[in-house]
Amino acid sequence: MTLSALSYWILIVSFAKGDTGGLYLAKLDAQTQTISLVQHIAEGVNRPIFARFNFDGTQLIVADNDGDDPKTRHGALAVFAFDNKTGKLTLKGRTSTLGRGSCYVGLTPTPGSSNGIALVANYGGANVVAIPFDATGPLDGSISFDHAGSSAHPRRQKSPHPHSFAPSPDGRFALSADLGTDEVTIHPITAENKVLPVSHTIKLQPGAGPRHLAFSNDGKLLFVINELDTTLNSYAWDAKLGQATLSDSISVLPPDFKGNNSAADIYTHPELPLVYTSNRGVDSIAISSFDNAGKLKLITNIPTGGGHPRGFALTSDARFLLVANRDANNVVLFTLDPKTGIPTNTGKELSIPMPMCITTLPMR
Repeated sequence: MTLSALSYWILIVSFAKGDTGGLYLAKLDAQTQTISLVQHIAEGVNRPIFARFNFDGTQLIVADNDGDDPKTRHGALAVFAFDNKTGKLTLKGRTSTLGRGSCYVGLTPTPGSSNGIALVANYGGANVVAIPFDATGPLDGSISFDHAGSSAHPRRQKSPHPHSFAPSPDGRFALSADLGTDEVTIHPITAENKVLPVSHTIKLQPGAGPRHLAFSNDGKLLFVINELDTTLNSYAWDAKLGQATLSDSISVLPPDFKGNNSAADIYTHPELPLVYTSNRGVDSIAISSFDNAGKLKLITNIPTGGGHPRGFALTSDARFLLVANRDANNVVLFTLDPKTGIPTNTGKELSIPMPMCITTLPMR
């Protein structure tokens, strides 16, 4: 059982242009179930789009869509030191992501250490990049891997579009979901924390548009949410070989929904066999169950309280779920039923311009 916290830091990434964009730090009080804004940070970022706290909570790693070189128009990776007691963020450095349209950052699991690898997906650059960092900021030695190919969608899949780059639970592999090629490419990671070229590739159904991925809490199942056809795929994951075998695929839309929709984010419950995904169109969080073989079943869709829920997050103890509704300019707080895992809207929210991503951290 994961220990529950009394309060949490909530970091919200705003993609708004101008002075209102940047990073917003808030507090979530678990007892009163309220969220309150602490500060707005615009210094050190241009137009951030995705962020994660590192595993010991001492750093915030940010993917900045607008980098520092107007000629290349490459994005940037910004590394901040984070003070868990005060919430102070101190920029330690920025470096190029070596590609355009930087939209995602995953972090290799290095608990108890400030050393790590930031895994960046460049949607417009058709490449993924491994960037080493430590407590001093980004380090030299970035490695870029180009993607190639296309797929069935006549407009969205003419070329590669890497949309995420994330580690396996044990940190031995890095997986990239490419919306443009209908592939998840798998890179081995050495004991020295070096990312190697692709060793295996998962081929998805044509027109799927894989976007983000997550693992079951035992690390035996891999889940991929597909943006274009709004499906959720499950795979048996071989942690030793870094290979995946398709188990199941289901729609995560309500059966009676007839409009346009695109799926976005994904998380698994840390204790229950549940997968949460967000739908933009029906504007919901879809909750699906799975068994040990990866068989999936859509349980329900819960309205998110706003339009275009691009990102969301669960607190580490799965007591709360927060949704970033981009078009409603709000972040909505949900509680999770401890037995069923179903979210309930608390009616509490924050007004944030164009929220895109949320990451949480227990307060010490």
